[in-house]
Amino acid sequence: MQSYQAKKEKSLLQNLTACEINIEISTVAKLLEKQYSMSWAFNQETPLDGFFDLKACIQKPVTIAPGEIVPIPTGIYPQLKSPNFRIICSSHTDVVYEQGLAVADGISTFEYSFRNEIWLLIENKFKQAQTIQPTQKIAIFSVNYLPRMVVNYVDSIEEIEWKNKSAKSFIQKIKKKLMPDIYDVKKEYEPAMGYTRETVNRYVTGGINTQKITKRGGHASEYSNTLPYSSGGEFDGS
Repeated sequence: MQSYQAKKEKSLLQNLTACEINIEISTVAKLLEKQYSMSWAFNQETPLDGFFDLKACIQKPVTIAPGEIVPIPTGIYPQLKSPNFRIICSSHTDVVYEQGLAVADGISTFEYSFRNEIWLLIENKFKQAQTIQPTQKIAIFSVNYLPRMVVNYVDSIEEIEWKNKSAKSFIQKIKKKLMPDIYDVKKEYEPAMGYTRETVNRYVTGGINTQKITKRGGHASEYSNTLPYSSGGEFDGS
């Protein structure tokens, strides 16, 4: 009989989006299953597990020198049933800690269209040579949701009120350091052109009435004589 906690945890799975995937096991992996009396199927300790171990599908030990990168097969042929997901293979924490062996490119991704065996580039980050044994775990297999992307090219992206100031400052520092002739140039002072701040304030507060002087021959307001010069010429009151 299931405990209350187990039932509670299983109930969490009801609203999760399911990723259906077909897995084909390679011929070499099947031979290793018989030779080592083990299963190549993914291990799942609990129904909540969202990741699985990937094993080295090799028949002989492989030694990796310090700093060397070696491709290792996993014996897994995946087929995602939906393009809304992608496979992610990442370093296994235990293997990194114990042997310094990590996925060389950080994470390896495999999209919906991938139909082949997963091979991983394994890098030895230790100063001593490390050996991978047949069937030993080498990485982590998981999937993540991948929404459809629609790209719109625009002349200028919109500003946002909640900016990441630290990130913006960091990027500006990089720009100024790498391209100082473009991004680290001090702008020369340019005198203000057009109306003065005082004139603008008078427009805003109603000190200059422009509605009645837009029509020629009409009655001009009492403030029309104070209208300043503009680029179009001087107002003559007509």
